[in-house]
Amino acid sequence: MGSNDIPPPHVSPSYRSISTQLLGAGGIFYTATYILMTRQSLRDRTYAMPLFSLAFNFGWEIVFALYVAESLPEKTIFTTWLLIDIGLVYAVVKYGAGEWGHAPVVGRNIGKIFAAMVAWWCWALWALCVWWVDEKDPVNPKAGKLYKGVEGIDTTELGFWTALVAQVVLSVGLLAQIIVRGNSGGSSYAIWATRFFGSVMGLNGYYAYCWWVWPEAHAYFVNPFAVCLWTTWAMADLAYLVVLRSVRKTETVLGDGRKMSVRDVVAAKVDVKHL
Repeated sequence: MGSNDIPPPHVSPSYRSISTQLLGAGGIFYTATYILMTRQSLRDRTYAMPLFSLAFNFGWEIVFALYVAESLPEKTIFTTWLLIDIGLVYAVVKYGAGEWGHAPVVGRNIGKIFAAMVAWWCWALWALCVWWVDEKDPVNPKAGKLYKGVEGIDTTELGFWTALVAQVVLSVGLLAQIIVRGNSGGSSYAIWATRFFGSVMGLNGYYAYCWWVWPEAHAYFVNPFAVCLWTTWAMADLAYLVVLRSVRKTETVLGDGRKMSVRDVVAAKVDVKHL
């Protein structure tokens, strides 16, 4: 986002190159994250990303690739993520029912439920973006920000708020998921590392640098609500690492590759004895 911006004279000449490097590094790390998540999901016969978060990400990539992105590099990045995410969607459809034994109706209809979530997110994000980039009345217009030849429209800020909310939903959702499951199915230290550092560089780092060198156009980064959100996802991710380390000590790998907590294995054995 913001590839056509025209920074004022006081902004460092290195602004574009450094911000592009930070954003690119985050993109590379997240590409690796999605690939590793897909591989781990197939190995563990489960899905790695919570349904709500995956639907949010998938819808975000669809809307930004087809509607918001302006330059070819931007469109390429969103389209690449969208194609890679198909592997994560496949894991949901293929193995999702196995995680919903306690709610068989959800398990039997998990593909339909996920499709409905994606459709809703596409609708919600499209509506937000249409409102934001309205040429006659754009949201929070700024000098030096250009979109499709119109000055004032700031898609960089649009990307910030949508990506930040998606990040919080993902980080908190993953933390809740691993606590509920009690095992590391669909996750690994490598996945955590690429995801965490991808977000540090491509989200917090990128926008912090933009705010530092061009504060009047990126003051939203230090808005109290924004600080709350980017602190929340980081704390959730650090907590996730602690929980991941803990559950790996108390899980077992079944013959088909699935992972279960010792608690669930014992409960399953008790149920079999009672039959």
